[in-house]
Amino acid sequence: MNGFKIADSIRYVDDIKLRLRKPNSQFLIKYENQLALNSIKISKEITPALQNSVDQVCKNLNLQQDYVNAYITSSSEIQAGCISDSKDKCIITLTSAVINLLSNDEINFIIGHELGHFLLHHNIEEIMHEDSKETFIKKRAQEISVDRIGLLACKNLDVSIRAIVKSLSGLNEKYLTFDMRSFLSQLENIKSSYSDLDQFSSHPSFILRVKALLRFSLSEPYLNFVGGAGGTNIKDVDALIQKDLNKYIDTEIRDDINQSKENLLFWGYVYAYIKEGLLTKENQLSISKKFGKQKKDKLIKMIKNRSSENVVNDVYEKLISSAHDFRKVAPHQAKKEINMIFISIENETNSKGFFNNIIRDI
Repeated sequence: MNGFKIADSIRYVDDIKLRLRKPNSQFLIKYENQLALNSIKISKEITPALQNSVDQVCKNLNLQQDYVNAYITSSSEIQAGCISDSKDKCIITLTSAVINLLSNDEINFIIGHELGHFLLHHNIEEIMHEDSKETFIKKRAQEISVDRIGLLACKNLDVSIRAIVKSLSGLNEKYLTFDMRSFLSQLENIKSSYSDLDQFSSHPSFILRVKALLRFSLSEPYLNFVGGAGGTNIKDVDALIQKDLNKYIDTEIRDDINQSKENLLFWGYVYAYIKEGLLTKENQLSISKKFGKQKKDKLIKMIKNRSSENVVNDVYEKLISSAHDFRKVAPHQAKKEINMIFISIENETNSKGFFNNIIRDI
């Protein structure tokens, strides 16, 4: 397999694929011109050790080396990045602080991590709504995916963990022992079940990243990649990582997404039932079974002693509003599921084409 297929085969489950944007080669040309004026391009003549790292990473990932140009920028910030706007060209940037902090092997992990964004086309995917809760789950999932590719690039779990911890703490070996048991025990000291602040972070905490990478290192695809055998199924690995992220970060976000979807279903069924007349006892029983007696009772209270026209109009507005809310918190999921939800309701309530106007209005 080439590098792109290898990367896709180990993509973390919540790193959902999105449609790709059309390339804009002029953007990358202008960006690289600016780098050439203000930074050092990695080459065998000027930075031979770093060029060896780039070459080794590309070899390990089965990626053509001429797809990659890499530059060192002068900065005290510990940062690395990947810029691309096509499927056959990317630019890796590493700050001087990263280079001075890490060993050559650790730099291999960082380069592989950044190349992961290129191999999985993260930089040329369509842009999700930046403020949606679904977007933050996706961004954190991307980091889980590219950490895996960083591990493939250096083929050493200890090296990968050192690169993550040193990069995110800013500490070198003088102050770190890399005692994994003690390190991961920090998770057990977190009192809340999830972190409100981390919900709006594009990266998981580095402790969760390390734990996720440790789980992946025991997976079947990684062990096969490094010439081993056995290992855990990648789907089972993803499920364990998802459980960790839900426990400490994603629970409330996923609950909000599920609640917005349930609201859409609720008002969809109510509108289908009530559009042609009063809510029958059979319809009430159906709503109670699907959404609970409490919701059914609140609905009855809302429509009691009101004209049929006013009730239909109010339910229609609530249905439109719930569709917009679903799109706001989970734009990608909503795009895939709203039409299917309405088709399912139409089939169950024998009202074909019933939601055509709703789809138009939202």
